[in-house]
Amino acid sequence: MEISAAGRLEVRITAADVGKRVSVRRLNEAGDTAEKFTDTVGVLTSWDNGVLVITRKSGEGVHIPESSLVAGKIVPSAPARRRGPAASYEELARVAARAWRPVESERLGEWELRAASGFTRRANSVLPLGDPGMPLDAALTAVRRWYGERGLPAYVQTATGAEGTQEMLCAELERRGWEREVTAELWTGGLAPVADRAEGAGVVLSREVDGAWLSRYGRKGLSDVALRVLGSGPSVWFATVPGADAPAAIGRCVVDGR
Repeated sequence: MEISAAGRLEVRITAADVGKRVSVRRLNEAGDTAEKFTDTVGVLTSWDNGVLVITRKSGEGVHIPESSLVAGKIVPSAPARRRGPAASYEELARVAARAWRPVESERLGEWELRAASGFTRRANSVLPLGDPGMPLDAALTAVRRWYGERGLPAYVQTATGAEGTQEMLCAELERRGWEREVTAELWTGGLAPVADRAEGAGVVLSREVDGAWLSRYGRKGLSDVALRVLGSGPSVWFATVPGADAPAAIGRCVVDGR
């Protein structure tokens, strides 16, 4: 938050701004830190009983007493880096979901419940894009029941930190006792620079996964279900950088959409 020497500190947000991206400055409690103030930027996900919760880009929820606020304002989301048509979070999430298909899936409104005998959280979690078609508590009860029938824990895959992501849903899940277990980053970039460097890279591509690739992959207990998930997607390629005794590196590529 930029504050000029001559400017006034002013709180310009209210509880009516829940769901918006904000920047706030609060007064630190004695002993918290040597600094007098702390700035926090993220989505205002609740403002109840004198406490604000701001969900940062990382998905971390920061609880801030209203009495400690000295400044606050609404801020726009970071602009997309446009070196071509920009994809929304929802488009990327759907592409990624098509590239790592479960063995079994079922719709709950616009949510997709996915199961693959426990092989990876992504293939055994809910992809909550849109409206489940019922109140959240009822939807979560249905989710627990569906996974319980399959002997699996209930997971929900959510995203934070970009336009159109799910900070509000994350906050609601946290209020209901759900805990974050694993965090991954989604990176995007143009393919042309990769293709420019591809010549002489020593990467071998195959449509089929082989024993050497699987040994480098290193997951224990790979089953037929795991092989089905690995091979799922519109156009799957397995990449290997050969090494002396075993692959030096491996990758998995799926070509889909634009």
